[in-house]
Amino acid sequence: MGSFGPRVLDSPSMAEPLTSIEPLLPVIEQRPLGIMADIDGTLAPTVPRPEDARVPDGTRRLLSALAGKGVRVALISGRSLEAARGIAGLPDVVYAAGHGLTLWIDGRAEVAPGLEEYESLAREAERDLEPLAGEVPGLQLENKGPLLAIHYRRTAEPEAARKALLARLERSPAAGRFWLQEGRFLIELRPPIGVDKGTAAVALTERLGLKGAIVLGDDITDIDMFRAAARLREEGRLAAATIAVASNEAAPAVAAATDYRLAGTAEVEWLLAEVLRALP
Repeated sequence: MGSFGPRVLDSPSMAEPLTSIEPLLPVIEQRPLGIMADIDGTLAPTVPRPEDARVPDGTRRLLSALAGKGVRVALISGRSLEAARGIAGLPDVVYAAGHGLTLWIDGRAEVAPGLEEYESLAREAERDLEPLAGEVPGLQLENKGPLLAIHYRRTAEPEAARKALLARLERSPAAGRFWLQEGRFLIELRPPIGVDKGTAAVALTERLGLKGAIVLGDDITDIDMFRAAARLREEGRLAAATIAVASNEAAPAVAAATDYRLAGTAEVEWLLAEVLRALP
């Protein structure tokens, strides 16, 4: 059965602002060093239409330069692989797309098993929701293969659109087969097969042989990634620093799950420049 409504999260306690590279130096000194980052809202500024999102040129150049210095850059996104690579504009880095359902590593895609059923179910759920999209201007359906995202940012009354959407999802047998995840002005249907950004972060840590990692994200789905990095740190398997990219839309629980916070994507660019400067 699917699960409807937001996840239950721990009580928030705010991460401290990151104003200097100094606290990250013990992580940056590790080799191999990795940067694991979400894309939308973390590297790419949030835009009204998801298809218009792009990683800024400065951020892209810095990530490319870091990769050229031997840093393992891994972008962990809820987007499809094609969309994630298009938004980032970095063909040679590692991607975990669809919250880890698809990995792009060593120049090839690796897809989690058991997704074929959910691709057809996502199409069924999309058909069930199309009448609502016609009734609510600004409601946007984004089919991502085995996932379905429904954006309501551009609707006239976002909270009313959210409630109508949840009600319609409750009546869709196909939607009931998915795990439901709420994010920033979106609801996403995800296959309940035990894959998320946290399992992706662990897999990439192992595959890339990371000894240190800077982990960046901005939304509820990134909490799995932050918690996975914290577990690896507690187990002595990874020196990790987790960083929330704050915004006026971000849930307090995101910063509560991290060590530090930055005030937006412009500060992420600052951080990447500082990490590059700190490398030998």
